Amino acid sequence: MTTAGVVLAGGQSSRYGQPKMFEIFQGSPLYEHSLQALRANQLSPLIIATNEALQPHFEAVDCIFSIEQQAHQGPLAALKQIIQTYTNCEWFFVIASDMPCMNAHFVQTLLQQKTADYEAIVPAQADYIQPLAALYHRNVLPAIDEALCQNRRSMKAMLEQVRVQYVHFAEDDATFININRQQDWPKEL
Repeated sequence: MTTAGVVLAGGQSSRYGQPKMFEIFQGSPLYEHSLQALRANQLSPLIIATNEALQPHFEAVDCIFSIEQQAHQGPLAALKQIIQTYTNCEWFFVIASDMPCMNAHFVQTLLQQKTADYEAIVPAQADYIQPLAALYHRNVLPAIDEALCQNRRSMKAMLEQVRVQYVHFAEDDATFININRQQDWPKEL
């Protein structure tokens, strides 16, 4: 089962004020932390989903870039484009580029959940799900198409239509910290 690693890095960062994926955290750009978690699990290919304006700013040399056909359409549209392009991949491990505490152990934990019984493996914390740090089988494509045709661009719209395995994590698990605004940086990081 070929599993691609995908870093979603095409957002506008409007709440942050500048492209947050390039902010330096512990000596590396923020997107690199997500990429390293995928790389450590030997996922291939490694794909950065971004837009034409941001692409020149990435320094990752071992990655393929998936450039959005139309910028800022959201992660669901980016995943659709990637699934359609990489037909030799069965699974796609998707991680947002704004998660500074993303780690290889988390990726390994979800990879161990892969089974033919499910089309999505999604972390959950109490009543909150983490669809931007999850594993998707290529069979989710029809559900993505249907959601986008209904102008529903959230990952949750797709998840409503597929077989999902929710993997529970502690409510205070730092893995899922994401940075949307400058003040989101936790003091303990």
